Amino acid sequence: MKPFWDLLPDRIEQAATSGPIRKLRARWQRSRLTAMPSGRPTGPRRLYVDLAVISRHDAGTGIQRVVRALALALLDADPADWDIRFVAADRRRSYHVVTWPNGGSAVPLEEMTARPGDLFLGLDFSLDTVRRYRSQLTRFERAGGRLWFLICDLLPVERSDWFSPNNVLRYKGWLDTIVGLAEGFLCISDQTEEDLHRVLADRYGMDGGYRTDVVPMGHDIRESLLDPMEVADTPVRFDVTAPFSLMVGTLEPRKGHADIVTAYSELWKQGSDERLVLVGRMGWAVEGLRDAIRAHPEHGAKLLWFDDVGDLELERIYRACRGVIIASHAEGFGLPLIEALGYGKPVLARDLPIFRIHERLGVRYFPTDGSVLQTAASIRQWIGEIHEGSIDVRRPDANWTLSARTLLTTIG
Repeated sequence: MKPFWDLLPDRIEQAATSGPIRKLRARWQRSRLTAMPSGRPTGPRRLYVDLAVISRHDAGTGIQRVVRALALALLDADPADWDIRFVAADRRRSYHVVTWPNGGSAVPLEEMTARPGDLFLGLDFSLDTVRRYRSQLTRFERAGGRLWFLICDLLPVERSDWFSPNNVLRYKGWLDTIVGLAEGFLCISDQTEEDLHRVLADRYGMDGGYRTDVVPMGHDIRESLLDPMEVADTPVRFDVTAPFSLMVGTLEPRKGHADIVTAYSELWKQGSDERLVLVGRMGWAVEGLRDAIRAHPEHGAKLLWFDDVGDLELERIYRACRGVIIASHAEGFGLPLIEALGYGKPVLARDLPIFRIHERLGVRYFPTDGSVLQTAASIRQWIGEIHEGSIDVRRPDANWTLSARTLLTTIG
């Protein structure tokens, strides 16, 4: 019952806020931003980077790899014009400075405050803390600070049927909050930036008055690890000497795992010995898929699923796999695709615009709404090309150092 009571104020607010009211409120909130005090900094500008989630619990998801990698790259950049401080918040305490990556403990008595020129960067996917401490962030802005937020995708708004009702509610409450506060938004792809402009116009009536930029994503998992040297000592729990294809990502409806498992089942009926390895935590609304995987006659042999793989083990699995399959029905970016290419691995992706932009790097595609036989045929052809060595994989140009540099240039 705890999530129900925690989200009750948001339920009431969402139910009471119609489209016109939401647009009027966003317009009123943003009109107040122009009245905020400004002035020249009296010392080095402070860049407060929100790590409210990963400083407490790093679950190793794709979003958290992005957050961790960008935070570490910002530290390495050591910009002369910014004093970088990591901050977090929880139920008991509002945003305050923490010592991440050295344990994430609080710095005594160092609450987050602003002076003109300071900036709060909503880097982490802190849906609850941003909503809970909206008044603190408002005070930060009124004191002359600025706020920017990282946007990974807009799917919980545009395709709420793919997500749990609670997460949709949390996301909408978070978006409602930051829309009234943000000077700008950092997007992880051109697609996400385009989606953001559309949602801000349709949901909030915002046709301008804010800034956006696209931050290129890196691909090397080692650059997101707190201790990259640990990789060599991390075991993989299955035999990686026999060829296998890999899918990476939480099991959830939009990731398309069911289509690929069904297609591989068809290949196995035809006598194929190809293995499929799934790496991803159990998500929502996929209980049927979970049961089908566990009851599958090839489970534990040609079909393997690991729901607790950390980044250290994942890095080794990427290096060992034959290729990576990306079956998502929609993505804001598709981190496993770019990670796979970064390790020189062939990729077979659903034929979506967000994935087509990587065609020049050697990505192959299967039909968006193809039948089981069509998808199986695409997989068979792709595996054949891999075996023949006829796929020319080109590694992406971007890295996390470039990501941090672009971010700092944008907010500067």
